[in-house]
Amino acid sequence: MTSVVSRRDLLRYTGAFGALVLCSGIIKDARAKDVGSDNAMVGPLVRIAPDGQITIMYPNPDMGQGSATAVPMMLAEELDADFDQVVVEAMPLMIIRRDDGNFAWKVVPQGSGGSTSVPDAWGAIRRLGGIARELLVRAAATRLGVSKDSLRTEKSFVIHGETGQRLTYAELAAAAAEVSLEEGFEPTLKAKADFRLVGTPQKQKAIWDIVTGKPIFGLDATYPGAKVAVVARSPYLDGQVKSVDDSRARQVKGVVDIVVMPRPDTDKFYTYLAAGVAVVADSFWAAKKARDLLDIEWDKGPYTHESTMQFDIDCKAKLANGQGQIPRNDGDVDAAKAGAARTIKRQYRQPFVSHAQLEPQNAIAHVRADRATVIGPFQSPSGVSRITNAITGLDRLSIDVHFTRLGGGFGRRLTSDHAAEAVYLSKATGLPIKVIWTREDDLAHDFYRPAGHHEIVAAFDAGGKLVSWEHRLAGASKYYRRNGVPEEEYWTPDLYPDDFPAGLVPNYRLEYFSMKSGMPRGSWRAPAHTANAFVVQTFLDEVAEEFGRDPLDLRLELLGTDRELKYDGHGGPVFDTGRLKGVLRAVADASGWGRQMPTGRALGIAGHFTFGGYCAQVADVEKLPNGEFRVHKVWVAIDVGVVINPDGLRSQCEGSVNDGLSTALGQEITYEGGVVPGRNFDTYPMMRMTEAPPEIDVIITGSDKAPSGAGEMAIPPAAPAIMNALKRAGGRRVRWLPYRKIGAA
Repeated sequence: MTSVVSRRDLLRYTGAFGALVLCSGIIKDARAKDVGSDNAMVGPLVRIAPDGQITIMYPNPDMGQGSATAVPMMLAEELDADFDQVVVEAMPLMIIRRDDGNFAWKVVPQGSGGSTSVPDAWGAIRRLGGIARELLVRAAATRLGVSKDSLRTEKSFVIHGETGQRLTYAELAAAAAEVSLEEGFEPTLKAKADFRLVGTPQKQKAIWDIVTGKPIFGLDATYPGAKVAVVARSPYLDGQVKSVDDSRARQVKGVVDIVVMPRPDTDKFYTYLAAGVAVVADSFWAAKKARDLLDIEWDKGPYTHESTMQFDIDCKAKLANGQGQIPRNDGDVDAAKAGAARTIKRQYRQPFVSHAQLEPQNAIAHVRADRATVIGPFQSPSGVSRITNAITGLDRLSIDVHFTRLGGGFGRRLTSDHAAEAVYLSKATGLPIKVIWTREDDLAHDFYRPAGHHEIVAAFDAGGKLVSWEHRLAGASKYYRRNGVPEEEYWTPDLYPDDFPAGLVPNYRLEYFSMKSGMPRGSWRAPAHTANAFVVQTFLDEVAEEFGRDPLDLRLELLGTDRELKYDGHGGPVFDTGRLKGVLRAVADASGWGRQMPTGRALGIAGHFTFGGYCAQVADVEKLPNGEFRVHKVWVAIDVGVVINPDGLRSQCEGSVNDGLSTALGQEITYEGGVVPGRNFDTYPMMRMTEAPPEIDVIITGSDKAPSGAGEMAIPPAAPAIMNALKRAGGRRVRWLPYRKIGAA
């Protein structure tokens, strides 16, 4: 959707935010400060109270990535607000219908995914801050009877330069809300050299509430009269309910209703994820107890032949004997291989992985005849609006969507199936419904990270120069059930044609085999970059080992001279080889790359370009005698352009390293007979605190380029840097993940 916000719209949001205030009383902690009628809206995202408190609405759901601090920082910078006086509040979904019938953002884009929160907000949010500042300055000029050009702003004051008179934003807010700007007015935004707030370390605005247990996550949210629903979902992939005996379940005290949920249309993308039987009750425990007493006979669906073992066998067979689609084919790879002095071929394997978000799925919905309200932890509020429209037929402008803080997301909550369940059940029962998943539900019914087998074949001339590169993937695409996407386009979320080393080797080919699977698939942190960086960066170390080369020197040589290459994928339009070389050199310098290491310890390196950002890592790893290893330290160098909040950026890098290591160590979703078994964290092992690197040193290189996001950039290099170090320390070469289950291929 596009953004549409007119000059007049900026001053006409008081009524719209009345609904927000009403909803805030429902979903927010009663200890939070009430919104008074004497607070003034200065533009659509700024509310100023008489005591000087400035509330900035943040449009992008926060799941720990810090968007609820970084995005308001941009607005506060242009507003010249005292950030200590700023509080933040989630903005409800705000969309409008255009003249052509399609929908557009009413103010700014709203969603968190693909590391887009910061880059999407960079221009639009700063503009809104600049406009709000202009309104305050004009109000001050009128009050003081002076030219607006004689006024300046600083830390929530408008100051008259000649007389030194100072007016607070609080004093001016009501008058500023009535100021009109001339048609076509555009604020002059600050140059980087004039930033006072952007680029300074800031703790998350919610940090104190987080450590004292006050923030309202989806599981904490309440709604008047809401009943709780717990769903017994089909354990079989695309299974159906054949029959259900609910007589014992209905005897549980507090049970209100039991609803059969038919399987969604398998020819389309999901509304909710699976067929099931929902128990609606007065409390979670009553609903769960009754669910456990249901006697359900399942139609096992079309995938009972599927298993992890068979999927691996089928992928290997495709790579060995098949001929797939060719998304990119530069030069003549076959001729280059035929004339090469040496060819190196390796295969790698990535498993299905769960998002394992700490907060299990949940959502509240209240569907009425003419309106619906949906509340919960959503990465895509507009997706919730669309899916509610699909289920209820209500006009999207009659659907109120409010997102809470998210207890993790990582791409899982880009899919709005948890909201769809609540909406479906509210419509079916006529009641406000809060759907709550258990941990076992969450791990057994996910949109998993796609699995696949990769093969890379590289050819070299007599001098050891790379002359051809071939990357082949047999994988189960996350696009297999996306409306209107034909199978010949399934490769697009799994292979990025312009990724390194595309454009750097004369003969380059990508080949894709679309594997059939009933496993639900979706986006998982940096989607394909996570898998492909592990494959490519591991392979480069294998090449360096074969030729007796230094892994860093090999990477720098392949990147060649500093230049910008065309990059059509997300994060483009260019890939800058100089910026990737810059983070590789920075992390090498910081870690002392090339130094003598103790026996059984080594450094490993990896670097990758993800969604507009450049990140390289060096890991110090010790091989242990029991087949395990210890990561002593990880250095991270990152370039995401203009840095909004260095503290938040460091936190994202630290979390990404731990997440990348945790996933590589032991995480895998397996299945047998078309069934994903229910699990908890005892059988789906997350990394323990004692296994985490005790030191993570983040080097922010930065640049004057427009900012990229940071939520995903440090994930892709983590696992290959660590596994490359392990091999250099005398451990095994890891080509199949997870490490603790399969190890070396």
